[in-house]
Amino acid sequence: MYRENIYDVIKATGERVTTLVIPKNTGLKGYAWQVLKEAGLDLGNAKQIDKATLKVGDIDITLLLRRGEDIPQIVMDEFRLGNIVLGVTGDDLLDEYRLRNPENTLKVENTYDWYDENARFNRPALSFVNRNGDVNDIPIEARVAVNGKYEYNGRLYLSKSPLLKGRKFILTVYNGDLEDRVAKGANDCCIDTVYTGTTIDTIDEYGLRIVEIIRFSDLVVISALRKDSSKLLELMAKDIPRGPVIERNKFS
Repeated sequence: MYRENIYDVIKATGERVTTLVIPKNTGLKGYAWQVLKEAGLDLGNAKQIDKATLKVGDIDITLLLRRGEDIPQIVMDEFRLGNIVLGVTGDDLLDEYRLRNPENTLKVENTYDWYDENARFNRPALSFVNRNGDVNDIPIEARVAVNGKYEYNGRLYLSKSPLLKGRKFILTVYNGDLEDRVAKGANDCCIDTVYTGTTIDTIDEYGLRIVEIIRFSDLVVISALRKDSSKLLELMAKDIPRGPVIERNKFS
C-alpha cells in the first residue's frame, strides 16, 4: 500500500517542524509505528532520550510519546506555546477532540488508510453492541455504557442514528470492560471499538452482537495550522447536549 513519505508531509506544511507526537498506547502504537516505517520513519533504531522522548538517528526529529487520545490537545498546547508540532493519531480520536473543543484550529495534513488483515473489519470499528444484535430489543429508555475516549462520538451517534429514533438514553462512561457490563445486565448496550484482541474475545465470550458499526478509523497526521473555522463541526458539537441522553454517569 502506498504511503506518503512523512518528510514530504512535514515539508508541505511550509513550517520548520522538528517534533512529532506519536502514540504510546499498545494497539494504536503498533499500527502507527508500522505505518511511519512504511512512510520513511523507522523507529526501530530510535534513541531513547527519556521515558517519553525518542530521537531518530542523526535526523533532527524529536518524538514525543503520548496517549493517542491526548495527542490533539498536545498539538494545540504546543501551538499556543509558539511551537509547531505534528501529531499522529486515529481520526476517531481527533473527531472526539473536535466535538469536545469545536473552536480548535487542528488541521489534517495527511491521512494514512488503515488496513490490518488481523482486525475483524480490517480497521478499528466503533460499534453499537447489545446481547443479540437486534435493535428492537433495545428499550425505549436504554442504559448505554460508553468508552470515555469516544463519549462524544457516541453521543452524536445516539442523537443521529435513524435506528434509534424515539429512544432516550442513560449514559454511563467507563474506562474499559464495557462488554462485561452489558453481559451482566448493568447496561442494555455499549459503544466501544472493535479491533483485535481483548474486545473481540470478550464480545465472543459473552455472546454479544454488533447492532451497527458507527464508524471506521484511519490514521491521520495533524497540525494546529487550520486558519478557517468549521461551522458544521461547531453546529454538531452544540447539538450534542440537546440530544437524547437524559442522564450521564461517570464510572472510574
